Amino acid sequence: MSKFLKFNIVNTGALATQGTQLVNVEQIESVVYTGGTGALTITLAGGVGVPAAGGGQAAYTVPAFVAGATDISGSQIAYDVPVLAADLAGSFQARVISSIVATTKDGTAGIPTITNGAKSPQKAVYAAMTANPGGVQSTVQLGLDEAATPIQMYFTTWTIATAAIV
Repeated sequence: MSKFLKFNIVNTGALATQGTQLVNVEQIESVVYTGGTGALTITLAGGVGVPAAGGGQAAYTVPAFVAGATDISGSQIAYDVPVLAADLAGSFQARVISSIVATTKDGTAGIPTITNGAKSPQKAVYAAMTANPGGVQSTVQLGLDEAATPIQMYFTTWTIATAAIV
């Protein structure tokens, strides 16, 4: 298995964003392809909590203890920890890589036709993840889509951001 996946971003409409992008295979938590938009989303491991908008701690870090309740050892808990409404607005976020797959090199149009998923860009990522190239990197190679007259697919954008995950 390779250590890195190599994505070739081809976008003649935005020369500054094209070229090779590498992703550490060990950091990939999930891969999702959305056929209607051509969006490939890779969620990286190591999510982080984000404080609530109200400035309180996010709900997943504030246990709601009730006076008189017992903890896991059976000892009585003699205090309350209030959970404020603002605390419930926190979210769990992770680093997310987004790429648009298109059938044109400039990404202006051409969402690939994927009818049964066999040629899905998601499957290309899985194939590269499990490949044994004999080196450090494995290329995610897109093939032809599943249109009546198949068309070559390309990665046309590459964005890394922090986004809320569910």
